[in-house]
Amino acid sequence: MNDETTRIAERYGITEKCASLERDLLSIDGVTSVEFDLNGFLDDIHQVIVLVGYDFHIVTRKLRLAVDVVNTACLHGLEESGDRIEDYGEHLYLVFNCGPSWPKKGEVEA
Repeated sequence: MNDETTRIAERYGITEKCASLERDLLSIDGVTSVEFDLNGFLDDIHQVIVLVGYDFHIVTRKLRLAVDVVNTACLHGLEESGDRIEDYGEHLYLVFNCGPSWPKKGEVEA
């Protein structure tokens, strides 16, 4: 995570949740990078935006990759937002709502 994302994660007590999610996403075959956008937390929009880089030589079925990413995120307590999954060629852009195991609006984990 970059410095800004790390600061937001620390502020909202979700550093370990993000690190664990990142590790599991990176273990998906063909995934090359994972970036988070947590800026919505600053406006009480508790969503995790994930940009997943992939090697198109390995990932021949992007739909399968998207399903694997969504399933992994759900295992980490995130929920599908209903937003369209965007494919930026070698990167998938996904938006997830935070589920009950993530801090609620104005709530910070101890």
